[in-house]
Amino acid sequence: MRFQPVNPDTSWAALHTMYLAATGGGKSQAVLQNPDIPWKQKTARIVMWDQAGDYPGLHCDTRAGFVKHLRAGIAGGCGFRVAFSGPATVENFEWWCEVVWSILDGNHLTYIIAEELSEVCPTPGKATPNAAVLLNQARKYGGRFHGTSQFPQEVAKTFYRNCTLKFIGQQMGDDMCKKMAREIGLQAADVAALNPLEFYRHDGTAKKPEIVHLKYKRKTGVKWAA
Repeated sequence: MRFQPVNPDTSWAALHTMYLAATGGGKSQAVLQNPDIPWKQKTARIVMWDQAGDYPGLHCDTRAGFVKHLRAGIAGGCGFRVAFSGPATVENFEWWCEVVWSILDGNHLTYIIAEELSEVCPTPGKATPNAAVLLNQARKYGGRFHGTSQFPQEVAKTFYRNCTLKFIGQQMGDDMCKKMAREIGLQAADVAALNPLEFYRHDGTAKKPEIVHLKYKRKTGVKWAA
């Protein structure tokens, strides 16, 4: 892999997104049903951190396999959906972030999907170095980040600062309802009233968040490889 993205383009919109909800709240469904991510477009470039197989694409449980299939997808020039599904360790996530950073190309949008950020944030302060670079600088090379977590209090502040869009779903406990309500300018009671598959979508502006009602859709197209 090369370790420097190419073709910077500062005109790409700042649309990094976080999805925060308790287990069963529908985070992966919100990602799958977000119209910003062209899951059905064959030319889309989608790279994932997905140990559970929540998203369609080729899932590789080794580093070598992930790099091999990612290289093949890029060389083919027809888009790709490749996930690393090995152990969810901080070390592996740092390596994954470095690889993703290295394949960005400002001439193309690359959708970056990361499941359960709390597992790879050692502290709720600053993100680890490669993750911070990816969040802080990916936009100008066409990187568009989408990350989820069921434990928002454990996610590094770097993710909050760089994700303009937030989907806030069902939370567990009064404290989390209050914290998430503050993030999007609502009352804790508004968040507490959410049901599974219901989210407040906040675009980072002063506008009132809109509520999104989803319906469960079966996950298909998940493949596994070494």
